[in-house]
Amino acid sequence: MNSTLAEAAGESPRSAALPAGKPLGETLRTLVRRELWEHRYLWIAPLCVAVLLVLVAIFGQVHLGLDEVGNSQQRLALFTIVQWALSALYYLLTLFIVSYYALDCLYAERKDRSILFWKSLPVSDGLTIGAKLLTALVVVPIAIFVLSLIASLAFFAILTARAAVGSVPTVVSWDTLEWLKTILAMLLILILDALWYAPIVAYLMVVSAWAKRSPFLWSTLPWVVAPILERIAFGTSYLWHFMLYRSNGIWQTLAAGRTHIWPRQGHAMRPVGTLLEDLNFRGAFTDIDLWLGVAVTLALVYAAVRIRRYRDDT
Repeated sequence: MNSTLAEAAGESPRSAALPAGKPLGETLRTLVRRELWEHRYLWIAPLCVAVLLVLVAIFGQVHLGLDEVGNSQQRLALFTIVQWALSALYYLLTLFIVSYYALDCLYAERKDRSILFWKSLPVSDGLTIGAKLLTALVVVPIAIFVLSLIASLAFFAILTARAAVGSVPTVVSWDTLEWLKTILAMLLILILDALWYAPIVAYLMVVSAWAKRSPFLWSTLPWVVAPILERIAFGTSYLWHFMLYRSNGIWQTLAAGRTHIWPRQGHAMRPVGTLLEDLNFRGAFTDIDLWLGVAVTLALVYAAVRIRRYRDDT
């Protein structure tokens, strides 16, 4: 259920109206706070995962399956790999909550008729949808990324304390430089992820603005039916191959022809920071399809703005 802008900003309803001369940055900050207030799962779900990780570190029988690791280099590599694995949980969570948010954020305000209140404020449709896109592609991913770092540090600190009293084996070794290199590798992949999948987020927002009911059905049905009809009518699979490419094409470019990107060499583990040298980040960030997708994102956002302007189901 959508709340009012006053609740999101901590103000009274009468003082919540945004004056025309209000700075753009302050207006955007207020609109983003509104999104986080109305869609609380955006921050409650990551916090729950962080609490679960801490509880596992405190009470769980932590066994990494690598008790044979004895030398410091392997312990250091294991440290970065575990950090990568813990952050992967948050990447998966980000995928689900951002997809759900993009599909729900414009549909919900029409469903409960709160759109009538929001349109009475001196905030344009473009700025409103821009704030929602900013929340989905920047604010939430970066916030979850920072939370994952804090949670992983807490996880390692608790494991270190338990190892000191002998309740768990010591199989990891701390190194600040490798920790920072791992963070940089994960951050670059997060930025690449946001840019590559931005058209999908924008498409879900268009469906959210357009659908009168069942936005999930309307967002998925065309991509299920269209490849089948193409195959039956023309005997081709261009749409199916396009969907596969748009799902993982950038990762193939990033891997630069490698069959896998797991930081392992023979039977020895390598720190995750070595991915900065092994992966083709330059080729991925200069990929023409990446930036064509960004252009498509802008077009879809414009379409969502036009649809929201005229479709309030009144």
